[in-house]
Amino acid sequence: MSEKEKKELLEKYDIRPDQLPRILATDPAVLSTGARPGQIIKITRKSPTAKYATAYRLVVESDTSESFVFAEPAEDFSAASEEM
Repeated sequence: MSEKEKKELLEKYDIRPDQLPRILATDPAVLSTGARPGQIIKITRKSPTAKYATAYRLVVESDTSESFVFAEPAEDFSAASEEM
């Protein structure tokens, strides 16, 4: 998406880039377009009701070290599964 298109999109919806849904730079759709972190990509999909649906995503770095936080299982979880 060009800088002009990006500016028009953000003005049209009165949003900042960080308010868009994110997509990882390692996603196959991003890799196929050559987009880089910080850029916005336009995704068009077929829709059964609207013919086509358009979505925009902000490309972000693929640092997964902080992307997911896993909680430790509760102590009673193992006891509960043994009872089953």
